Amino acid sequence: MAQTELHRHLDVSLRPSTLLRLAQERGLEGQSTSLERFQEKLILRKPLKDLSEVLGTFVLFQKVLDRPEVLEQVGFEVVEDLWNEGTRIGELRFSPSFVSEFSGLSWEDVLAGFERGVARAIARYPEMKIGLLCIASRDYGVDAAQKTVDFYLKHQTRFAGVDLAGNENQFPCRMFENVFKKARAAGARITIHAGEDSGPENIWEAIELLGASRIGHGISSVRDPELMKHLTKHSICLEMCPTSNWLTRAVPTLEAHPLPIALRAGVPVCINTDDPAVFGVTLKDEMRIAREKMGLTEAELQLCEAHAEKSSFVRK
Repeated sequence: MAQTELHRHLDVSLRPSTLLRLAQERGLEGQSTSLERFQEKLILRKPLKDLSEVLGTFVLFQKVLDRPEVLEQVGFEVVEDLWNEGTRIGELRFSPSFVSEFSGLSWEDVLAGFERGVARAIARYPEMKIGLLCIASRDYGVDAAQKTVDFYLKHQTRFAGVDLAGNENQFPCRMFENVFKKARAAGARITIHAGEDSGPENIWEAIELLGASRIGHGISSVRDPELMKHLTKHSICLEMCPTSNWLTRAVPTLEAHPLPIALRAGVPVCINTDDPAVFGVTLKDEMRIAREKMGLTEAELQLCEAHAEKSSFVRK
């Protein structure tokens, strides 16, 4: 079975070698910095204080994503990386607010730049199926999220779906109920970051108030038996990211990750990398961790793959 990945952030998935070159060109990194030394600084090897601290490491990415041709290169390289990892269906999400915050690029230019890169990669690797997801970033506030959803709706045929991401505790899902009303009415495919840094109540809100048919992370779902039943009954897939969840302290250890509990309870679960440039992982690495640290069998790993393919917005 070919690999499917549903949760990878395009805007923070630059190859370290590309990120270093761009940073050096902009005077953000010394010319003498070696790739090895740069990776030592870039890749997280142990948990930070919390999710917010991890998100703070992404500023360098924002500063180098400053021209459409850079976005095109990133789009091409990320799809090529997926291909080389053995992935054949991939969903790549990005936040227009995040990408344009430092550069001032128009959101139309951001989307077009990424699209050109993805198209060039698909021309080289025609077996790839790629969809872009538009992220409304919680941390920029409700008005910015509304602007993002409106942008998504204007270009809905160019996106596979829409997402809400960012600090859950300060910006719970209920704050964005009105923002997602038009998206729901337009039949948008919706996935919401929820239950990563918050309790199961935020997952309920993502489903009932925002219309989520998939949940990004969903770690805390195992604390609510009724929620687990609901996820199973309605085939709401949890996009879990083991290494990310450990490094953001969503779970205390990889061995304690709730993925096996959810999967064995019948909840659709899939395995993903989240931010591979920062976390230093591939999808194969995450599969190995699920096998070696969490005790998943080969049959269970294949079930996760099947859930990912079935739940993908790309093939619908």
